[in-house]
Amino acid sequence: MTTPISMSDVSSEWLSTVLGSDVTLLRSEPVGAGVGFLGQLARVHISSGHLPETLIVKLPTTDPGGHMMGEMMGVWEREHRFYTEVASRITAMRIPQCFYSTALPYALILEDMAPAESGDQVIGPTAQQARDAVAAAARLHSAWFNTPEVHELTWMPDISDPMTATVGEMFAIGWPIFLERYESTLPPRVLRWCEEFAPRITQWIGSYSTWPVTLCHGDYRLDNMFFGADGTFGLIDWQMAMRAPSTTDLVYFIGTNLPTEMRREMQDELIQRYVDGLVQGGVPSEWANVDKIVRGLTEGVLFYCTSFGASILTFDPANERGAALMDSLVRRAFSAADDLSAGHVFGFA
Repeated sequence: MTTPISMSDVSSEWLSTVLGSDVTLLRSEPVGAGVGFLGQLARVHISSGHLPETLIVKLPTTDPGGHMMGEMMGVWEREHRFYTEVASRITAMRIPQCFYSTALPYALILEDMAPAESGDQVIGPTAQQARDAVAAAARLHSAWFNTPEVHELTWMPDISDPMTATVGEMFAIGWPIFLERYESTLPPRVLRWCEEFAPRITQWIGSYSTWPVTLCHGDYRLDNMFFGADGTFGLIDWQMAMRAPSTTDLVYFIGTNLPTEMRREMQDELIQRYVDGLVQGGVPSEWANVDKIVRGLTEGVLFYCTSFGASILTFDPANERGAALMDSLVRRAFSAADDLSAGHVFGFA
């Protein structure tokens, strides 16, 4: 049976076929509108003899630009292989059960994480949610830190992946569009640093080639996190999973998820919590080191500032939630780069 292209194609017949059970689709509702840039998500309410009453169906985006980007980055095969080869080995957090997965064409049917509540990146986390997310990252990263198992995941890109280096190549195209939208509201010196940093991205990435790698989520943000009333922490959307230095997820979370005032108040606490978690998980002190983590954060936020200039090309301003999300990413990252004087680390004036 043909794999659905859009959620309107999801039917009782298709669900019954792929789930191997007699399933009646009662209704479906979109979830996460404006949250994911590379996928469609829907909660399907079903009637079945033994399956849960609700499941989550995930399909590729129908946006041509997003679809092209997803294919270039191999995100659908990556998530398929994560759920079929890796998910069962993760104990650091709750991962939704996968009921069905196929890569080409891509489709996922996952456990509904409700009643756990997802975070909201536009609003930002509570202080406890921020602490829980950082503690979970430390558990994940320490469990996979430079292990033989993580090095065997060769289908999962590392920081030398050519797609990462394309940020510098795409920057020249996207930057004028980015400036048109944001220039008047962002710190001028950070804008200048982005222009200086873009040609050096490949060289900068190479400077991390000697760092040990671990399993990183790659899109470690609130919209992908679920917080249970019992204190459990869950994580979805593994399309960007990669083998990278442990700071990768931490940079994205602290630099773009926390509203500026919260980041200023909690940054030191969260970094120390993360380092303590790495130490507890057995990571050597050479790498579970506050100074090293701060250096990674400082350099990383400037990379994200620059990458937003390139990724503006795939941005759909008609999507109101997506626009608000993009705005929050940009403003928080630029504020963090300014506060940390990130350009000075690279010798920029």
